[in-house]
This record gives sequence, C-alpha cells and structure tokens, in this order.
Amino acid sequence: MHAKGRQRHGQLVQAAAGLLLDQGPGALTHRAVATRAGCSLSATTYYFASLTDLATAAGTEVVGRWADQAEAVAASMDEHAGRQERIAAAVEALLPAAERVRGHYEHLAGAGRSTAVAAAYADGRSRVDAAIARIVEPLGLDPPIAVAIVDGAAVSALSEGCDPAALARDLLAAVCRPRESA
Repeated sequence: MHAKGRQRHGQLVQAAAGLLLDQGPGALTHRAVATRAGCSLSATTYYFASLTDLATAAGTEVVGRWADQAEAVAASMDEHAGRQERIAAAVEALLPAAERVRGHYEHLAGAGRSTAVAAAYADGRSRVDAAIARIVEPLGLDPPIAVAIVDGAAVSALSEGCDPAALARDLLAAVCRPRESA
C-alpha cells in the first residue's frame, strides 16, 4: 500500500473507531464510516471488503489505545513505588479521563454484540493485562482481578453518582491491605 493509501486506510480506521466508541458496533456501516472520514463510500469498500473487516479494524484500534494508555502508565512506574502509588497507577492505567468514564462503560456493555469487536478486544487484552501486571503484581494482585475490581467499581460508582476513580482506588486498597503477621 502506498503512502496515500495508508493514510486513507488510517483515516477510515480512526473514523470507525470513533463511531464504535460514540455509538456502538451497530453504528458501523460503510456509509457511516465514509461520512465520518469525509471520503467516498467506495473508499470504505475498497479497503474493507466486509463489515466484519471494518469492525475488526475499529476494535483493534480501540483496544490498542487502551493498551497504549496502560503501557505508558506502567512504563512510568518506579520499580520501588509503594502501595498507594501502584494502586493509583492501576486506576489511571485502566480508566479513561473522568469525562469519558460513563461513555466508556456504556460502550463496553454493548461491544460484545459484535463478534468481530469482541474478538479484537479479547486479542488486545493480553497487552492490557501485561501492563497491569507490571503495576499490581508487586502488591500480590493478579491483573484480571485488578481489572475486574476497577471495572466493577466504575459501574457501581456511575450507578450511584460517585467518583469511579476514587471508589476503584478504595476497593483496590481494601484488597491489597498489608497482611498481619501471625
């Protein structure tokens, strides 16, 4: 693919990812992606033979962004960071910016309706888990448990009008309490 083709393909993927995040997998159509990208319908069908291909590309882009965020936070961690710093880092790595938390979880709740998006998210999950492992394993916490705690805290906080990040930090701290000596 030549440079202009790579650029057009990238524009289409970004447009598809934006639609996926804003409106869910049901919004992914060749026409909607073309409109959002500001290009012709024929461009989407040229680069993506099917809606499954388009959904896979969008899902891969979205999960890649999440993994990039988690990896950046993990890379910034001092290996000697304490318990509170690691808990705060885990929450920062897993939650989007405060103004996007509600949309993020609304999006995730519907993402599994598309097998292509669900598969892309499952494929990218290993990068997220690896980054989270570098943050929480020194606390004795398995990465999938940390993710589940943060996700559960976010959904609970959103349903109760509370701060998702604060509740996630509190719950992680409760799980990672220093053990008492026997």
